[in-house]
Amino acid sequence: MSAIRVVKVPIEPLTPTAFAPFGDVIERFEDAEPEILKGSFRNKEIPIDQVRLQQTHWAYHTDAGQSFYPKNNTRCVFMVGPIGETLEHGDVRAFYAAGGLGIVVKIGVWHTFPITLDGNEVFLSARGDADYMEHSVEIEFDRDQGIAFEADVTTL
Repeated sequence: MSAIRVVKVPIEPLTPTAFAPFGDVIERFEDAEPEILKGSFRNKEIPIDQVRLQQTHWAYHTDAGQSFYPKNNTRCVFMVGPIGETLEHGDVRAFYAAGGLGIVVKIGVWHTFPITLDGNEVFLSARGDADYMEHSVEIEFDRDQGIAFEADVTTL
């Protein structure tokens, strides 16, 4: 297998204006209200126990948006891409939150799991309760295209 090509993604501040094409910025998990086309809300906790700047697994959902909020208010990066059936390398964006901010992505917005910059975090997440595999589109960039997207922390 050939080497993985790393695409560095500049990190920009997470602000409501900058993030608007992808969804909303939230200050409390209770503010998370993803749009749902099928089913009802399901809340869960997603533990992340390591800093993983490179992301290769991307997904979007056709039944509901999804929220991510850092339970312990650690610094994190959210990587997203615009609504569309494919994700072009130049369209990937990375947003930095110093703690205490989360996101709600719109239906169809490409996203990865959040990246914690402080090692351990539990992300609170809300999304639809419909069958994940039936209503999600996924791509493994490392396997399918030999690419990993890396949040470029030198731009912080």
